[in-house]
Amino acid sequence: MAFLAFFVMRTRTGRGMQATAQDPDTAKLMGVNTDRIIVIAFALGAAMAAVGAVAYGLKYGVVDYKMGFLLGLKAFTAAVLGGIGNIYGAMIGGVVLGIAETMATAYISHIPGMEQLGGQSWADVWAFVLLIVVLLARPQGLLGERVADRA
Repeated sequence: MAFLAFFVMRTRTGRGMQATAQDPDTAKLMGVNTDRIIVIAFALGAAMAAVGAVAYGLKYGVVDYKMGFLLGLKAFTAAVLGGIGNIYGAMIGGVVLGIAETMATAYISHIPGMEQLGGQSWADVWAFVLLIVVLLARPQGLLGERVADRA
């Protein structure tokens, strides 16, 4: 994450990514090759997903065609939780999601009367319950900014 933050904030390509994300037409007028920036953004995302998939495969020893669906769903959940369009928000959303899943699966099974709602099989449920609660309280996510409605 430190490398990604440095790349986006300090390099010419990273600033081009920010400009393209904010307003592609204006970025193009300012000399940013938006097509190239979009390709670089997708390639960077694919490279990070590949690193995550290799780490997941090494840890669990299983690789198949559908293993990334739930991970992708949780990554999207973390991005929404932290605030769409905010790199730091996505990182914090992922950390909060992981801690909440771990705490819920470890400690809910010790609450009298709630033993059946704990354990690893309920981890995904608690992740999405957390997402719903946060979106009800703060629709833009944890670090998201309020956007004014345009007329």
